[in-house]
Amino acid sequence: MMALADIVRMKSILETVASAVKNEFKCKVYYDEVLKNFSKPCFFIAITTVSTPQTVNYLERKVSIYLTYFPPDTMRNELHYLDVFDRLQNLFNGSIDAGGRNLKIDTLTADRIGEDRDILQVEMDITYLERTNKKVSTAELMDTVAVDITTEPDEEYWPG
Repeated sequence: MMALADIVRMKSILETVASAVKNEFKCKVYYDEVLKNFSKPCFFIAITTVSTPQTVNYLERKVSIYLTYFPPDTMRNELHYLDVFDRLQNLFNGSIDAGGRNLKIDTLTADRIGEDRDILQVEMDITYLERTNKKVSTAELMDTVAVDITTEPDEEYWPG
């Protein structure tokens, strides 16, 4: 029987990405707990997930990680945003290691948001399969099943 990979916790994915971003950019990474009075430059990080059962043993998980970058006021320009996006692409290089697994990044997209379109938002989409926590049954499996079928002839088809 094939063993399925361990379950990857969303917390593990979020912490892995936040730590990598913090080390690369040497700035604060917030988990959406601060809404005002934050220091720039900084990133905010958030995660959403959709889990779709495939069988009783595994499910498909689609994860979207959102990195929202607030630059210093003096660096709100296209060249700086392109540099930040390029560095993020190189940092993750197509995958992230989280929860003992290497998760392939399906897409990495950038957009400018905010009233003045001066905030960079990068979305990282990951799709992977993982096992479920369904308990393995301890019931005994059947070996042989015997079936006796008795039919009575239908007079319409079997005149007699």
